[in-house]
Amino acid sequence: MLTDEGYGYLPITKVDPATLGTFSCGKPRLDDFLTAQALTLHEARLGFTNVAFHQHFEGPVGYFTLANDAIKLNNSEKFDLGVYEHIELAAFPAVKIGRLAVHQDLQRTGVGAALMALLLGDILNTAGLSAARLIVVDADNDEAVLGFYRKLGFEVSLWAEEMAKNHTKKRTQPATIKMHRDVFKDL
Repeated sequence: MLTDEGYGYLPITKVDPATLGTFSCGKPRLDDFLTAQALTLHEARLGFTNVAFHQHFEGPVGYFTLANDAIKLNNSEKFDLGVYEHIELAAFPAVKIGRLAVHQDLQRTGVGAALMALLLGDILNTAGLSAARLIVVDADNDEAVLGFYRKLGFEVSLWAEEMAKNHTKKRTQPATIKMHRDVFKDL
């Protein structure tokens, strides 16, 4: 089924491997993940990968991999969610975006935001099956990637940032930045 914008997706198990081989986002590790690892993780139920298509584009426009997760929050983050005083959890249930990639010819055209809208819709539609208030991602520590997620309402995890400061060398830049987004925040 296609959205009004012409997007749809299929689980990786339903996509011909030759079709997967035509996808390139410009980052070899993400391209290799799609063709060499995603199916194995999907079949093992360790991360579900969905391949996105658009009615006016030949081949995949992108893909995303989702898994269950949990994230610790500091007091101000709990307050922002409106759960500071009345909910005591060691970690908050979340859906993790393990991978998200857009075809290199379609980057910066709104396809990434469209994929986020698709996956957010599915997260909200499965609310009766699995509770998750947050979406988390370990975003590449690259300003373009961080800017993409910020534009979509993601915020740097203050709790994770504080932990990283306590456990890393001062001059070392982390490869990824943990970010989260409330599922109730508008896209």
